[in-house]
Amino acid sequence: MTTATNPTTGVEYYTQGLLDGQSVSLYVPVPADGQVVNPTGVRWPAVNGNPHDKPEEYYKKVEPSPVPFDPELFRIDDANSGWILVPTPGALPGHPQGTYEKTEVIIRRSKDELRQLVQGIYARAQGELWPQDPGYDQMYVYAKEQIAANIEGQDFRDLVARHELLMSATFANRARLNQLNAEIEAAGESGPLDFNPREGWINGIEP
Repeated sequence: MTTATNPTTGVEYYTQGLLDGQSVSLYVPVPADGQVVNPTGVRWPAVNGNPHDKPEEYYKKVEPSPVPFDPELFRIDDANSGWILVPTPGALPGHPQGTYEKTEVIIRRSKDELRQLVQGIYARAQGELWPQDPGYDQMYVYAKEQIAANIEGQDFRDLVARHELLMSATFANRARLNQLNAEIEAAGESGPLDFNPREGWINGIEP
């Protein structure tokens, strides 16, 4: 549908179709007490974006653009986020008085939440690292016994060598876990974080 903008109010409106003369954007009515009447918004109260003569003032509803953030490290502070009126200085009566916008305040997650996060990532890395073959522990012990008894077997040597790599990777993952926990502790409950908790893990080795 085609639109036009009222040169007096700046309100954009449709110029054809079922919404001919109705505003493109929604506006929230605000009476003298300053409380928003209909937060979902209504069409501009005069056709073709003309100035209105209603007792309420109208603020253009601006749909929020989500603030990009890592939800594993941060969260929205519901207590300090929400919709607010942003007045336009010097707005004339019967004209849009400003905007109705949603603000999002992002805060860092607590130390306990972050510790649980990195512990979970560590557990997943370890779960992907170690083989899930039934009887693996028994096979490893048997392979070591055969090698100790000077019984040759490439399969025995390969399994023991692979086990050593797995143990090395496990200790590397534990070191990464300790490092992240130390950084979390140093940051306290609200300090800045300078790490990506998903990086630095070993979750597989070459077969």
